This record gives sequence, structure tokens and C-alpha cells, in this order.
Amino acid sequence: LLSKKPDIVYIPISQNKLAYLRDGIFIAISKIMDKKVLIHLHGSYFLDFYKGLGKFYKKFIDLTIKSVDGAIVLGQKLRYIFEHWLPAEKVFVLPNFIEWNLRSYNFDRNKNNKVTNITYLGNLLESKGIFDLLEAIKIVKASVDSKFIVNIAGQFSNDSTTGLSLEEHMIRFKSYLIELADVVNYIGEIREEKDKYELLKNTDIFVFPSWYRVEGQPLVILEAMSCGCPIISTRDVGVIDETVIDGVNGILIEKRNVNQLADAILMLIRDKEMRIKMGRESEKRFYELYTAGKHIEKFKEIIKVL
Repeated sequence: LLSKKPDIVYIPISQNKLAYLRDGIFIAISKIMDKKVLIHLHGSYFLDFYKGLGKFYKKFIDLTIKSVDGAIVLGQKLRYIFEHWLPAEKVFVLPNFIEWNLRSYNFDRNKNNKVTNITYLGNLLESKGIFDLLEAIKIVKASVDSKFIVNIAGQFSNDSTTGLSLEEHMIRFKSYLIELADVVNYIGEIREEKDKYELLKNTDIFVFPSWYRVEGQPLVILEAMSCGCPIISTRDVGVIDETVIDGVNGILIEKRNVNQLADAILMLIRDKEMRIKMGRESEKRFYELYTAGKHIEKFKEIIKVL
């Protein structure tokens, strides 16, 4: 602050106690030095986090958040989080974005492919819906004669939402892999962007049935949309239902509803024209709203009115 003398201090804030202590101190010091402060929340859990705190810590958050000049959230439905402290005109919406460095692939999803490729990409957490998906696949497998394959890519980690340990996750997941060995392909963690891009470009249906309590706007959904995938995901989780429009570029289901999930997958397996149409809508919506260029334009607009 002393050396750079910025006009505006931009602070992405956290949703846990220790990390926000740091963020709050940054806010306080910036305001003491008479700087404008713009905070940015990339999740959806901040107000719930606040409500679970003690009196002293709540007071610290009250003082720091009320002092900022603007707050950014991922979608319209999350504006209420900061409207708890700030007037509505100080709360701005700025969606996430993704930008691929590789655009050299030329894959035609409309070709006559006899196998429907279904993809899950993300952390293999119970609260991200991985076990809901595998349960739904059991139903799907028993209900269709057409061939399909489920490609699962991601890494294991402890799930703070459910308390399931890393070892318990892995044991449970492996049991599903054995039971569904003929239709489920576990890829593991994808480290290279080109491999992720190729997987999504070869995907007919992207499934991400998350009910993760701190979910914001999952980047994997934006990545899948950019590759022309129809999306099956959950409503009332972060801003997923502002990103995926039910019946337009995908299908939204209730959280943890395995039967609805299976029905949505079956619908898109059976109706190729529907999934192609939804995939095109996904790609169109992505380029209209979620590119780096669109993000920068909106960010500039926010800075101008701050």
C-alpha cells in the first residue's frame, strides 16, 4: 500500500475462520490508509459461515464488511449474502470464466457414434455427487439396451461436508468400480489441460450432481459448456441454476435424488437430438457469458462505478 499507492484494493475473501482473519485485517489496514476496497466471494457459504461464529468474531466481520466500497458475488441469487451488510448498489455480480490455451481440436460430436460417452470431472467427494452418480448408473444400466460408458476423472480427498475419510471414500468407490466394471472407466486425475479438453470434447453428456455446501460456480461446468456438452447438475447449489438453464442447455435435478439423476441420464441417452441441441446451447451460452473477455468487460464496469 505504501509503495504501490493503489486507488483500489481488490481482496478475494475466504469462508473460514483463520483465513478470513487475514482478509479482514487486509480490509482494515486498507481502509485506515483511506483506500477503496473491493471484495470478491468465489463461493456461496459466507453468510452461513458468519452465522455459526461467536459474538466477537461476528463483530469483526460486521466492522470490516460494512467498511468496504463494493462486494462481488458469482450470481444474482447470491447478492443477499452481502446485502446483509451493504446497500444493494454496492453488491455486484461477476460470473466465473475459463479460457483454454488449446483450440486445435476438431471433433464432430454429431458423428454416428454408437456408444454414448458420459463424463464426471471433479474431486471425488461424496458431496460432489460421485456416489449419487454411481447409484444412478446402476438404474441406467438396468434400463437401457444401448451402449454407454461413464468416464470418471478426478482425485480423492477428505470430505469435510460428510466426514467420510479418504480411505473410506476410496474403499467405497472401488466397490462401485468392481460392480460396474463394464460401464465405468476410472481415468484418475487429469493434470494436462489438453487431456481434459479432449475428454470433454468427446463427451456426450456431462454430469456433476454436486450438493457441496460451499459450492459457487463450478469451473468444470463452464469447461464442459465451452466444449458443447449438455449438463446434468443440481438446482439450489451455488449458482449452478443460473449457469445451467433447465431444459435449455441441460437438466437440473434435486440434490441427492438418485432417481431423478437416473431419469435425466436416461432421457439424454435415449434422445440424441435433445442432447445435441442442449450441447449447442451450452456452447452458445458459454461464449455469451463466461469467456475471459466477457469477465474483463464486466470487471471494468464494476471498477468504473466503485
